Amino acid sequence: MNRPVYMDYAAATPLDPRVVKVMVDCLTLEGSFANPSSKDHVFGWEAAEVVENAREQVANLVGCSPLEITFTSGATESNNLAVIGLARGLRHKGDPRRHIVTSMVEHKAVLEGCEYLEKYEGYKVSYIKPHQDGSIDPELLASYLTEDTFLVSICHGNSVLGTVNDIHALASLCRAKGIFFHTDCAQTAGWEKTDFANSAISMASLTPEKIYGPKGVGALYIKREANVPVEALIYGGGQEKGLRGGTVATHQVAAMGKAFEIMAKDAKKDKERILQLREYLVNEIKTIDGAVINGSSTRHLPGIISASFAGIDGRMLLPSLSGIAASTGSACSSAELKPSYVLKAIGHSDELARASIRLSLGRFTTEQEVKQAADELKTKVAALQASGSMWQVRKD
Repeated sequence: MNRPVYMDYAAATPLDPRVVKVMVDCLTLEGSFANPSSKDHVFGWEAAEVVENAREQVANLVGCSPLEITFTSGATESNNLAVIGLARGLRHKGDPRRHIVTSMVEHKAVLEGCEYLEKYEGYKVSYIKPHQDGSIDPELLASYLTEDTFLVSICHGNSVLGTVNDIHALASLCRAKGIFFHTDCAQTAGWEKTDFANSAISMASLTPEKIYGPKGVGALYIKREANVPVEALIYGGGQEKGLRGGTVATHQVAAMGKAFEIMAKDAKKDKERILQLREYLVNEIKTIDGAVINGSSTRHLPGIISASFAGIDGRMLLPSLSGIAASTGSACSSAELKPSYVLKAIGHSDELARASIRLSLGRFTTEQEVKQAADELKTKVAALQASGSMWQVRKD
């Protein structure tokens, strides 16, 4: 069986060979395999040096001090630590505020963290309905803020639409009002300028799995001068300055550092090439009857394309694309295919949201793969439009 063309880089990327080498070097007796918290022998010292080198590599890419980087198990944990950790930290300091503002199109790690605080710890959460392209601007954000707001969490780049927000403008608005600002940068690290040292951003979640690094590791940036009172969610050992208990996975962290270092060097040329591939694929999709390109046409990530197709049975879209490995942005619950909550939030009907696909390109995507994906999309969507719905109920 021939493997389909991989068009799901927004979900996870293959490891860059240069990252693999660094990772493997930390797994053998000849490498830095030890517990970096072991201070009694040279093996632990070596591992600790590897971890701190990685911390510096991450900090260099996003523009901050290494002291502001806390390693976690991934962006999901980082999001939870930012949202829940800050809420608890402020509460224990006696801060009376209990209002959080986020958006309807955030990652589930943010949304469910907010839902937990609302359901079990007495907080109130407001969910911004974004503009039609999925963006949120300062004027829209300002209409949701109250004197009780202590945290705003808005993603930098949306994982479904690819739309990029001006997080620095949003953060500046929040700082002027004494509100902490958190952003999920899982999709944007390296692709978009962050420069945290010169920004009002209080916290940012980071991961290497979208930029050719490993899964299962991430980091949370916490601005020192903002005095963000984040409370740990995982205890045991006091690692990461007490913010995240548990042995630091040296091989994972080293690989994350290398992925960030490579992005610092290669992102500009990668972005230029991927944008050219994206433009070709978008133009090809636009030739399909009923095709809609979702998200912003001007402020978007280089590799993410969200497209919807009118006049087809969306439940048959992905199964028909045998030559493309992509994502619908939907989730299966029992036998029902639920429409993407992100596409619903920007105004799509259930039918159009179901008839949608996310295609994402990356460092290893070739021109031939993009052409193959475009050809299959045009053929299969046309066939679905001609066939109607297999789910129609007979009334005779």
